[in-house]
Amino acid sequence: MHVTGGQFKGRIIKTPSGYSSIPRPTLSIARESVFNILTSYFEDFSSLSFLDMFAGSGIMALEAYSRGFSKVFAIEKDVKVFCSIKEIYSKINADINLIKGDSLKIISKNDEDFDVIYIDPPWDFDYEPILNSAIKKLKKEGILIVESDKTRTKKGAKMSCLFNGSEILPFKEKIYGRCKLDFVKLS
Repeated sequence: MHVTGGQFKGRIIKTPSGYSSIPRPTLSIARESVFNILTSYFEDFSSLSFLDMFAGSGIMALEAYSRGFSKVFAIEKDVKVFCSIKEIYSKINADINLIKGDSLKIISKNDEDFDVIYIDPPWDFDYEPILNSAIKKLKKEGILIVESDKTRTKKGAKMSCLFNGSEILPFKEKIYGRCKLDFVKLS
């Protein structure tokens, strides 16, 4: 897989493999789309923070860093995958805050709020507690991006999320193969 934009554009990144939980990297076309859409909402990334709650291959946080986000965080629970991502970031001197542990526990204890939060857990996870936790850590004008299996939800379906007692409706939706990306902006 390769980085699709920014200072590391074109750089080949080796996907962690041979572990108990092998990451499913986000397709390059989907990653590029994510940052093209973000570019239409933010003039400049240099003062913004980005959180990848389920790092997996580590590529989304690396894309954010490559494109100039000032603070980039990635959380990975699997120890071996975490070590592989850490090695990738270290080889290219990427200043990404890589955190080992359970995303829900970590963000509930973290004082930081984020401009962009990317959520791509294993597709069989229950998304509701993840969405509820993430929305609490999203800055007022921030954007939440949720990657899921398109067969889980119908096009245009509301995401089940109890924010202020109501469900949220994505403002933009993209589908690439089985990958569905929902973009949510709170007002």
